[in-house]
Amino acid sequence: MIEFNKINEEEFNKQNVPTLFKEDNERANNNYAIISVCKLGFQFAWNSSIEPIILEVNSNIYCIGIDQHFAIINFNSNNIIITLNLFYNFYDTKIFKEWIFVITELEIIKIDKTTFKILENYELPDFFEKITFSEGQIEVKCTGNYIIIIK
Repeated sequence: MIEFNKINEEEFNKQNVPTLFKEDNERANNNYAIISVCKLGFQFAWNSSIEPIILEVNSNIYCIGIDQHFAIINFNSNNIIITLNLFYNFYDTKIFKEWIFVITELEIIKIDKTTFKILENYELPDFFEKITFSEGQIEVKCTGNYIIIIK
């Protein structure tokens, strides 16, 4: 089971664990945290007042997204599989079949759940509202009543 613990800036700077991401401008980091499984952990920092979204992909493999950051971490081997600096603000992560969907306000990134390679980037015509998964297709609803279909 993953543990998420908020810490202060002083504790963050004293940690001897890998950093997933933080804002380049130190003044932009308002929140600090460590995520860990057993004794293996990673730290990260972010600016907004919202909480990060952490989702288990496979056994001890987790993805985390917040602000304009996204990462997939393997706690089995204690390494960072992928980190993305997102162009748009992160909204959510969804898993459907063999894919991971990284949802931002104006883009969806499709990642292979096994290889962790980016398969597709889908630009959205307006701000993301909702994603619906069905057997034959994926429907994305955006503001302005725009709907795109991903097959």
